[in-house]
Amino acid sequence: MTVREPEGLVPLAVDTLPINLAILDDEGTILYTNRAWEEFGKENDIDLRPDTIGVNYLEITERAGSETARTAAAGLSEILEGERDLFEFEYPCHSPDERRWFLMRAASFSDGERRYVAVAHFDISERYEYQRRLEESNEHLEQFAHAIAHDLREPLRMVTKFLQLIERRHADEIAQDGEEFIDYALDGADRMRTMIEGLLEFSRIETRGESFEPVDLDGVLDDVLTDLDVRIETTDAEITVESLPTVEGDAGQLRQVFQNLLDNAIKYSGEDPPDVTISATRAEGEWIVSVSDRGIGFEQGKTDRIFETFQRLHTREEHAGTGIGLTLCKRIVDRHGGEIWAASQPEAGTTFSFTLPAPGDRFE
Repeated sequence: MTVREPEGLVPLAVDTLPINLAILDDEGTILYTNRAWEEFGKENDIDLRPDTIGVNYLEITERAGSETARTAAAGLSEILEGERDLFEFEYPCHSPDERRWFLMRAASFSDGERRYVAVAHFDISERYEYQRRLEESNEHLEQFAHAIAHDLREPLRMVTKFLQLIERRHADEIAQDGEEFIDYALDGADRMRTMIEGLLEFSRIETRGESFEPVDLDGVLDDVLTDLDVRIETTDAEITVESLPTVEGDAGQLRQVFQNLLDNAIKYSGEDPPDVTISATRAEGEWIVSVSDRGIGFEQGKTDRIFETFQRLHTREEHAGTGIGLTLCKRIVDRHGGEIWAASQPEAGTTFSFTLPAPGDRFE
């Protein structure tokens, strides 16, 4: 049996890849296409077939005349002229029976004498369809949550209103334990209202979030500290803030994360005044932001539970709250492509950390 040399296997291997691949010279002329590229051209009736070898790719895109083709031509031109090293964008591909989406990437390389450009199309139709369904699901979730919240809030307002009327109009006729029962009922109605609002806010994180843009976390934190100013003063809290980075994200939602984490740090400080440190470190293409306190802490084995909806480690008599704040934090961090976790020990404090992808140098 004849054993092929490794370099002789490369063309065979490239032909088996489910990626449409072509190689251009430094002027954009097509020098090579693999089998997937050729089949793609046949299926979609466009000029990507074997007979396009020797044809300039930029001319093909110009003939297409679409906005997508013009975008592709502009990106490739910049690579050919050495103005950029990598180019990618998504473009739709129509067929009689389905709508497909492809991600195109183009990168230049050299053999030591001439520059070339490798162009690849990746079929991302499944990912695109999954994203579309996820967006629809999020919209349905918000509609459902809005409907539930509206339907629950109205009878809840009525219950609260009539309890207050009873308390006001019949105060002289109600025994002391009756007044306590009314107070319990009003407190329960108020907590339910807060939980409903929290669920509604949770459902809107994806659908009502702002588009990502450069966000100065120092500025975001300054706003949060201003909002918590009275609480910080009344608890004699010591807040130490190290320099925070600029990231790409939703400023309003990141503000919610800091608000909830700082609120928790102050709430669970124990008998001593709250002592909180906020810092950030850079690690492997992302920022790790941490909020550390010296409070009452909790058992490390319970860290997963605290991020679940309405899960609490303490009774309402010990500490007020609905148990949805950390759930909101997790969902917001998830939306930003990061992770959130906690490290804690009883009576030794807690550190909540979350990651945010580090943007390009232009944002730093």
